[in-house]
Amino acid sequence: MDLPVAIVFGALFGLMGCVAPAALYERVLRGGSVSLAAGIAAVGMSLLTLTAVLLVVYTATNAGFLEFGCAMVGSFLLFWAVEAVRGWRAANGRA
Repeated sequence: MDLPVAIVFGALFGLMGCVAPAALYERVLRGGSVSLAAGIAAVGMSLLTLTAVLLVVYTATNAGFLEFGCAMVGSFLLFWAVEAVRGWRAANGRA
């Protein structure tokens, strides 16, 4: 896998792992409520998705695996850092 391809796909799959918990997070930010079971299921789905993607990439090719993994984790953490700032601002009354 080429370096740019590994980085782009890693970032995309990292963001894909954020979809389920982010949907619940947005619902809560808008004033809705979410059950604990739904939150645990969303986190579990995120974990399984990211683990399965890493397993597939590792078994398919070893070339570019480190770059792919770093881009995936980096985009995942960057997304949640932005969401944490949004949540902090909403909690302090500055939406």
